[in-house]
Amino acid sequence: MSRLYDCIKRYSETFPDNISFTFREGEAYAHISYSQLYEHINTLSSFLTEYKGKTIALIGNNKLEYAVCLLSVICNVGNAFLIDKELSEEDVGSVFAQKKPDLVVVDDDLDFKFENFDVLKFSAIREVLKEKRDFCYDENFSGDLILHTSGTTGVPKCVRLNEQNYFGVIPELNRKWNVTSEQSCMLIIPLYHIYALVSLFHGLYAGINNILEYDYKRLNILLKETKPCLFMGVPLMYNRIKDAIFEKSGKKVKTAIKISNALRKIGIDVRKKIFKEIHEFFGGRYIFGCSAGSVLPYETNKFFNDVGLPVYNVYGMTETSGPIAINYQNHNDYKSVGEILDINRVEIINKDSEGVGSVFVKGGNVFSGYIRDEKKDYFLDGYFDTGDIGYIKGNNLYVIGRKKNILIGDNGKNISPEEINKKILKNNRIHDCNVIMENNRLTAIVNTDLSEDELKRFIAKVNDKLPKYKNIYKFKITDKKIK
Repeated sequence: MSRLYDCIKRYSETFPDNISFTFREGEAYAHISYSQLYEHINTLSSFLTEYKGKTIALIGNNKLEYAVCLLSVICNVGNAFLIDKELSEEDVGSVFAQKKPDLVVVDDDLDFKFENFDVLKFSAIREVLKEKRDFCYDENFSGDLILHTSGTTGVPKCVRLNEQNYFGVIPELNRKWNVTSEQSCMLIIPLYHIYALVSLFHGLYAGINNILEYDYKRLNILLKETKPCLFMGVPLMYNRIKDAIFEKSGKKVKTAIKISNALRKIGIDVRKKIFKEIHEFFGGRYIFGCSAGSVLPYETNKFFNDVGLPVYNVYGMTETSGPIAINYQNHNDYKSVGEILDINRVEIINKDSEGVGSVFVKGGNVFSGYIRDEKKDYFLDGYFDTGDIGYIKGNNLYVIGRKKNILIGDNGKNISPEEINKKILKNNRIHDCNVIMENNRLTAIVNTDLSEDELKRFIAKVNDKLPKYKNIYKFKITDKKIK
């Protein structure tokens, strides 16, 4: 198996001046080469030697300090425990109760306080990287990733992935996507998300320029400024871009798509010309994008392909180190989550008459179990229960829903309606409640004697105590019994 550190070292020697990372430095962009990245990793690894074999938590935005620290830890030092920066301090404390880190590395821009832990700020890392330290690489060492996830049941869990898990699938991904070192990829999904990590590791394996960004609100500006060839997003991003385009010039675009599709049937492809403005929105160098976290709606997927900006579904989860199945060039089935990767074996258990059943997966990328969970009842004969319902046709996997009452936001995160219901039902004037998903937005069906204004104010207070992706966007009052 290829090793992550060996890939970085190889590019530092064969293409030392190629850009490894582009990142924001104040109002401008800066770059480091593969040779500089290799030096940075060795320098920080040497600095962190006292934490050899220990667990180091990282909390922060997609910045160079985060990326270098992550790579230094898992290549040379210990285990990297990646924490969602949107969690409250109370929630972070609950996560640390499952696995206590020996060091916490935190972004100076965040307000977290860790009084009972060793703490290293991003600003201190910047100072360390001004030095140049030698480091003796241990080829027998490889660190684990520890990721916090809601799991397939909605209960918070910690997933441990070894290097075989998180890096073993990368060569196969690159064969499918056929990426070359002249290309670039924007990393705007937070690096504590498994798909951001897949994109990062794939980028380093392919020797491309990895563009670190984290400001979703400026996405349209960032795309034009950085001009990425590849883009890893979640359905929320693609849906919003499509909706904005249709809101601005929907009739014109629909007519142009009809004309373009007719021309393509006779072998004439003029999408770059007809949809020039849309291509320029992505910076003009776009080759393909991937959508992960939840399934990209058919209509959105088809729209981007129709205008010459293909987006490929990537299906998997944290427990499977990301991809179980992917779509790619010349294989983009909009209704499928993708072709099952060779590294996986997928079985449909308890099939109905149409072949639909529970999706189970086995392979080198599948984790061995949650931390502090001895039951492991989510495995069946070595196969992991994804919690999804689907079927296989040919070698394509089709996922049609979740087994349990887990909601998936269009940012890809699992949402437990029971958790939100309990918070709402703390108000003794609310008699019953059910949180559902409508048009990718959380809606609360409420049986209450509160007035509409009173309920609106109370829901706002509940939202203040929840991460944004768990916020209630709409409520409906009913006098009927809620099932």
